[in-house]
Amino acid sequence: MFNLFKRRHKREVFESAGRGNSQIRAFAAAETSRILAPWTFDGGFSNGEVASALSRIRARSRDMAKNSEHFLRWINLFVANVVGSGFTLKAVPAPLANDVDKIDQRAARFLQYHFWKWSTNARFVDLTGRKAFSRFCRLAAENWARDGEAIVLLCKTSKNPYGLSLRLIRPDALDETMNGIRTPDGMVIRNGVEVNPTTLEPVAYYFRSGREDPQAAYYHNQPMVRIPADRIVHLFTQHDEAQTRGIPLGHAALKKLKMLDMYNEAELAAARDEANTVGIFYTDKGEEGEVVKLNEDDAVTSKLCQKSDVAQKFVLPNTWKYDSHTPQHPNREVTSFKNTMLRDVACALDVEYANFANDWGGVNFSSVRAGTLAERDQWKNLQDDFAEMFLAPIYRMWLRTFLETRLANPYVPSEYDRLAEFEFRGRTWAWVDPMKDVNAAVVAVEHGWKTNEQVAAEYRTDFDENLAEAKRVRPLMEEAGLLSKKQEVEPSKNKEDEDE
Repeated sequence: MFNLFKRRHKREVFESAGRGNSQIRAFAAAETSRILAPWTFDGGFSNGEVASALSRIRARSRDMAKNSEHFLRWINLFVANVVGSGFTLKAVPAPLANDVDKIDQRAARFLQYHFWKWSTNARFVDLTGRKAFSRFCRLAAENWARDGEAIVLLCKTSKNPYGLSLRLIRPDALDETMNGIRTPDGMVIRNGVEVNPTTLEPVAYYFRSGREDPQAAYYHNQPMVRIPADRIVHLFTQHDEAQTRGIPLGHAALKKLKMLDMYNEAELAAARDEANTVGIFYTDKGEEGEVVKLNEDDAVTSKLCQKSDVAQKFVLPNTWKYDSHTPQHPNREVTSFKNTMLRDVACALDVEYANFANDWGGVNFSSVRAGTLAERDQWKNLQDDFAEMFLAPIYRMWLRTFLETRLANPYVPSEYDRLAEFEFRGRTWAWVDPMKDVNAAVVAVEHGWKTNEQVAAEYRTDFDENLAEAKRVRPLMEEAGLLSKKQEVEPSKNKEDEDE
């Protein structure tokens, strides 16, 4: 029989030993000691910390975007990979009949055409008339990365036939210092965002109208504007459930990258100073009187103070000597030191180091492939966030206003729920050998691992549209005699099989 009393005795011995040294069961990360004294308490992404630090971090991030080549490189990579040439709308409205396996193709083509027509016209999309939807999205993505958030005002207007225009608002206008304020109806304002304290759902946004103009940031008594949340699209990365504002996405890399830029400047200045310092003329002790004679002779003085030239030699006066200077800058360890620092920065920005730093020395195909695939997974996550938090609410508002216009005939506002099914497809990436990708897709479709629709989506096309286009083009190719022999033989071969 199992001895329960013996087991209990061992546990008591262990517990009694633990009482003498409380560190036995302590977490190492919770240890308080002299060595870990600089490790201070941090409240996470709390609204109070955001209120006190957001404006400073945002200003420093903007400065780095202007003056740091590496930070600018990351922002360009962010915009190119998250948005690129833009997203493609795939409308999937439910059919009129009760058939869940099909979509209303006619309505889908109708919605896709009109959204394309609206999104490609800068006068329709942008309230300023400057940007079509793809450029608007790229600027929003840049704001998201650099400032931590992108804020869009949905403006119903009669100035374009679709009834909707967008306005991108500078995050400075949303007053993050308004924090912990209770409203008469029981809501609470957190960092300029009025939320329901029970559900944390945004109710309204408070903007200081003057802050959109950077020169007006120092003005007082700026009028406060309250805008309902259903007219605002707020894109930011959330790190805490109660967080209402976004922090610049590169915040973890800013300090080290700034110090690295300062190091580069100091190293470059030292190298330039030493390059301009060729050598020093001097005389032994007791011969200082020669200096007076040299100063009296302008011809000699000009020779001794002139800039050096290639293969230049000096004839020195009696008792004078020349000490050549060997530059110590640029330091031989600069490259390895900078590469190490930039690897840390690349980790903070979650990008592949070789591509981020344009440093392809010492890499091979396998390492680049592994790093690139890991980086692309992160870009896909950011694409999903952009489509969910930015594109989806804009499209839903566009659809509502569109159905209220005459252009939507024969569709009416009551069909919104049926028509409001969609997805946005972002950019994809080809590998270095496109033929292998195509062959792999063929094998995947043949074995049922993928469908033709999925493969077409990876190439940012629509399979149904491809079939319709092929059906239209094939007779023209036959008439022009452009069909290959394989394409001409296969139909006849299939006909023989049918006859058999």
